[in-house]
Formats: sequence, structure tokens, C-alpha cells
Amino acid sequence: MFHTKNYRELNRLFFMFVIPAVSSQLLSGIYTIVDGYFVGWGIGQGGLAAIGLSFPFSVIVTAIGAGIGVGGGALIAISMGRGREALAQRILGAMVFLMIAASAVSSLLLTPLAEYLLTFYKVSPDIAEMARYYAWILIISSPAQVVTMAMLGAVRNDGFPRKAMAIMIAAFGTNIVLDWLWVIVFPFGIAGAAWATVASQAVSALLLSAHFLLGMSKVRLRPRFIRLWRPLARRIAVMGVSPFGVQIATAVTMILYNWQALAYGGDIGVAAYAVVGYIVPVGVMLEEGVAEGIQPLISYYHGANLRARRRLTARLGFTAAVLVGLVCSLLLFASDRIVPAFFSMHGEAASVAARGLFLSVPVFPFLGLAKVGASYYQAVGRSDMASVLTYGDPFILQPLFLWTLPLFLALDGVWLAMFFTNMTLAAIFVIMWRRGSGSRRMPLTGGGLMDIL
Repeated sequence: MFHTKNYRELNRLFFMFVIPAVSSQLLSGIYTIVDGYFVGWGIGQGGLAAIGLSFPFSVIVTAIGAGIGVGGGALIAISMGRGREALAQRILGAMVFLMIAASAVSSLLLTPLAEYLLTFYKVSPDIAEMARYYAWILIISSPAQVVTMAMLGAVRNDGFPRKAMAIMIAAFGTNIVLDWLWVIVFPFGIAGAAWATVASQAVSALLLSAHFLLGMSKVRLRPRFIRLWRPLARRIAVMGVSPFGVQIATAVTMILYNWQALAYGGDIGVAAYAVVGYIVPVGVMLEEGVAEGIQPLISYYHGANLRARRRLTARLGFTAAVLVGLVCSLLLFASDRIVPAFFSMHGEAASVAARGLFLSVPVFPFLGLAKVGASYYQAVGRSDMASVLTYGDPFILQPLFLWTLPLFLALDGVWLAMFFTNMTLAAIFVIMWRRGSGSRRMPLTGGGLMDIL
């Protein structure tokens, strides 16, 4: 049984980790909206459509960094919870090695992939050319994005969630200022928007790396540990499956939505989805903030075998996710007609975008429950359960609803697909939770890990 003092401490820790994570995601969402604002007013409807078509490739890079950061960060938190500082240092070294390797591979592989997919879309030549240029700039600069996402997870799990939040604030501020300069003041067009994003990622990558390079961290970065520790790399990959999948799900979803919006709405449909794609991810980011905030706590409690704290923290996370989702849905219901005008969209395109928002926004409470559920299972080493919630979205349910609903509802079916997908995922999670698929103690001694200590 928990005493009142224990509950107070649990709540304090919960908010200490969740509020910075949610704040970082909120700032990221605000930055996304402001970025879209400058693109809409400085470049126009075509610029919004171009970024909407090319942005999935940036999200794929984010997925790689998030997989390394959250997967490795969770292992660091579990190791520190069990008092194994030496193992935590080796995990950090393995993370750095994986960042370097992943940065090189992503730059090489995504360039031809982007060219193929952008050619596949049948949009106007001007939009296609802008999308191709924007994607190319972000892909060649992917090392900064990989390091940012990976080090963000490492800093949070090192016990410095507020520092991680402050660094992201600095990066977002940099991006907004440079967007204003390079899109509005100096009209560099789509290139200005892309390079502003790259510059902000470089700032965050440098500041997050400095946390470990300058000796400000609890877990020391030892140069001799920066190597491929195969057992650790495998465990990081297993633990990173869920966050990697969350971002890949976003990228795949954006590609599918762009395809269907183009099929059922033409260039106007793609531009309308670009507006929906700027706004809806803000709610998604807030839910991801709750999920990311509870992950270090749950991983630590799991490592220390504090089961009651782990379960109570999870329930706080579920409650917060549903409440955040309800607030997001209500706010967007009230402003669906205002949002398109904010992005300098008028006429038929504005009406289509407003309709898309109205039909999309009920998704948030269900989406939050599914995301926090996936984060919980990932944090306690149940990557199998996390994968059901994470990969069931982009590879099974989302394509199913995106294919079937528009057959009966045309473009309205495209907007409703996200709601039906996440409502189904939330129901699956509730069933798994009630059946007690909570956790099993994750071994840090198997697979050769003890041999490297």
C-alpha cells in the first residue's frame, strides 16, 4: 500500500518528467505551425503542398534517431536503476557508434528513395520540383537530425529532462527566426525553409552532445566505449523498435495520405492535407510528450523492481493522455474554419482543409491511449506488445481504412481513416492491459552483456 507521502513523491516525479517532455513537444508543434505559416505566406499554397509531399523523408530520419535515443536511453535508465553505471557507459558508447553509422546510411539510401516516390506522385511540375529540392536538403543534412533525436533520449534518461527541454527551445527559436529571415525578409523560397530547419537541428545536436562531451552528465561518455558492442546494439534495436515504429508510422501514414488525398482531391486535396498535416501532428506530439515523459520513470522502476510505482505511473500517463487528447479535440473543433486562413489558404482549398480538420480531430483521446500504451510496453522490455500497437497502425489498420473508407465516402473517408485506426488500436490496448500483459523482467545479463562488464 502507498502512503500519502509516497503518492506525493510519485506525482512530483511524474510531473517533473512529463511536463518538460510535453512542453518540448508543444514547442515543436508551435514551431511546426509557425514554419507552415511562413511557408504559406511566403511561398503560397504550392509550397505547403511541396513540403507535405517531401516531409515524410525527414520523418524517416527522425525515426532512426528516435529508435537509438529512446532504445538506448531506456537501457541507460534501467542500468542506472540497477546500479550498473559501467554498463550504462557502454550503452552510451554504443549509441554514439550507431548514430555515426545511421547518419551515413540514411543519407545514402534516402536520396534515391525520395527521387522515386516524388516521381511516383502525379502533381504539377512546380510542386514536384519544390518537393524534390526540399527533400534533398533535409536528407543530406540528416546527421544533425539523427544526433538530435538520439541525444535527446540520452539526456532525458541521464536525469536532465529540463535541460533537454531548454535545448529544444533554443533550437525552435533558431528555426523561427531563420524562417522569418530566409522566407519572408530574404525570399529564398523553399530552400530558405529547408536550410532554416537544418540550422536549428545543428544547434540542438551541438548543445545536446555538449552535455556528454563537456562532462556535465551522470553517465560519462568514454571514447574507448564508442564502438560496435553487438549485444548492446541488438538490445538497443529491440528497445528502440517502438519509438522507431512510431515515427515510421508517421512517415508511412503521410505517404499514404498524400497518395489518397491526391487521388480523391487532386492538387487541392494535397494542399488541404498539408494544412491538416501541420495541425494534427501538434496533438500527436503532445501525446508523444506524455509517452516520452513516463518512459524513463517506468524503465527505472522496472529496473529497480518497483512494480507498484511502475503501474501507478502508467495509469497517470493514461489519464494524462486522454485529457490532453480531449483538450486538443475541443480546441480544434472550435477553430477548424480559422486554421486554413492562418496558412494563407482561401477558397475551395480552405473549405476542403476545414472539412479535413473537422473529421480528423476526434482522434486524439484514442491516439493518446495507444501511444502511451506502446511506450509503457517498450519501457518494460515488452517490445512484442509495443510492436502490436506501433506497427499495426501504418502497415495494417491505416492502409485498410485508407483504402476502404474512400470507396464509400470519397475524400471524407481519407480524413476519417485516422480516427477509425486509432479507435481500433486503443481497443486492442485496453484488451491487452486487462489481460495482464504488463511486463516481464528484462534480462540485462543474457546475450553476452555480462561478458563485457
